[in-house]
Amino acid sequence: MATTCVYLACKVEECPHNIKQIWNESKAVFAEISSDIRFPYDVPDIAECESYLLEEMKFYLVVYHPYQALIDINEQANMPKTSLQAAWSIINDSYKTDMVFVYPPHAIAIAALFLSRVIDQGNQSDAEAQQWYADLNVDMTDVLQVVNELLAVYETWSGYVDDNMPDLVSRYIADIAAS
Repeated sequence: MATTCVYLACKVEECPHNIKQIWNESKAVFAEISSDIRFPYDVPDIAECESYLLEEMKFYLVVYHPYQALIDINEQANMPKTSLQAAWSIINDSYKTDMVFVYPPHAIAIAALFLSRVIDQGNQSDAEAQQWYADLNVDMTDVLQVVNELLAVYETWSGYVDDNMPDLVSRYIADIAAS
C-alpha cells in the first residue's frame, strides 16, 4: 500500500514517475531493510491497488498546502526574507508528520511564521506581533497545537540516532513475516 501511495502522490502532485521506477525503488528499499524477505508485489499489483486506494479516498484528491497560506499571510505581514525562508523550511518539516492531514493549512502556516519569528525575531516589536496575531481572527488553539507538535518533532530529531534503526526495522519485518 505504501508503494501505491507514493505512486499516486507523484501523479497528484504533477510529478509523475513511471510505475516500474517506483516499483524498483520500493524493491531496493525493501532489500536494504531486510535481506531475508523479498518485495512481495509486482507492477500489476501496484496498479490494481491504486484503484482501490482511489475508491477508498472517494476519488477526492484535492490537497491544500500551507505554502499558499504562508505566501498570502506574508503579503500582510511583510516579513523579512530570512523569516519567510525559515517559515518555509518549518512547513517542509511539517510534511514529515501527519500534521498536514490533521490541521488546516493556515494553522500550519501561522505556526511556521510564529516559530520563524522566535528564531529570527522578525521586524516587529513584541507588542506589534501580539496585535498582529490577535487581528488574524483565527482560532489560535490549532496554531498552538501545531507549534507544540513541531517542537516535539524537533526535540525527537535532536535525540535521534540512526545506528540501531536498521536492526529495529529488520526485527519488525521478521515479526510481521512470522505472524
